[in-house]
Amino acid sequence: MMILLTALGLIPFALGSFMNWFMMTRPDDLPPFTLFAVITLLIWTAIAFIANSRVKCTKKVVIFLNLVGLIDLALLGIQELLLGAYWNNLAGPLTQFYYLPLINLGFRLTNWSHTVFSAYCAAFVLMVAASILGCALRKKK
Repeated sequence: MMILLTALGLIPFALGSFMNWFMMTRPDDLPPFTLFAVITLLIWTAIAFIANSRVKCTKKVVIFLNLVGLIDLALLGIQELLLGAYWNNLAGPLTQFYYLPLINLGFRLTNWSHTVFSAYCAAFVLMVAASILGCALRKKK
C-alpha cells in the first residue's frame, strides 16, 4: 500500500502537465487557477480519506502520499535557491509542473515573499494539510 500511495503522489505531475498544456494552447484565455487548485486539494483529500481506511495510520498516509512532493520541493529548492536557475533538461519543467495547480494559492499565501520557492512551500503545506484532513475525516466516519 505504501508503494501505491507513493505512486498516487505522482498525480500532481499529470494535473500540472494538463494545466501547462491548457495555458500553452490557449494563451489568450485566463485559466481557472482557483478551480485547478480546489480540484487538486479535493483529489488529495479523497486519496487520503480512502487510503486511511486501509492503512489505518495517518502518519504513514501523510508521509507516503506527500513523499514525491517533498522530493520535488527539495529539487526546486536546489534549482532556485542554490543554482539560481531551473535545469535545462526535462527535470527543470517537470519539477515546476508538480506544484503548478496550486501555485496561484501559494502566491496568495506568500504575497509578503519575493521568491517563487516560498509559494512552492505553501503549496506543499496545503497538500499536507489536505491529506491530514482526509485522514481526519475518515477517522470521524
